[in-house]
Amino acid sequence: MPKQILHKFRINNISPDTLDKERERTVRRILAIVQKINVFEVGSTAVAGVIGKQDLDFLVLVTADEFDSVRSALDKAFARNPHQLSNDYFQGYTVESELDIAIQLTIKGSQYDNFLEFLTVLRESAALRHEYNALKLKFNGALMADYQDAKHEFITRVLALN
Repeated sequence: MPKQILHKFRINNISPDTLDKERERTVRRILAIVQKINVFEVGSTAVAGVIGKQDLDFLVLVTADEFDSVRSALDKAFARNPHQLSNDYFQGYTVESELDIAIQLTIKGSQYDNFLEFLTVLRESAALRHEYNALKLKFNGALMADYQDAKHEFITRVLALN
């Protein structure tokens, strides 16, 4: 997967009103394109008590039969994220906004369908939330690629516990 080499990871504090406004606007846009598809907020803003960039991440979860048509529809409305994986099971997108907003399209049951499982584990474990926050604080101001590597290791370890 391509990495954001020169960008830095920065913890931000965005107003809840701004997050709510952009969350509603983005979900409306996604659902206008792909009605009757499961859309979930994933990422730090989806778990109370987790700090982060205050960006918004959304998961569009589809069946294998729906993937190509949904990807084609999303391609018409959003730019593909050049820093995320693109294959027959996963596609990342960016959303034009005042915030950093991303959409991850993946197939239910594929190797990339672990967003909701990770969030569930974080929601259930104060210790893991604390550890995740410590990781984020450690990499605040560091290269995004270094943060992404550490985050990937953390997520992989957490999912292996389940």
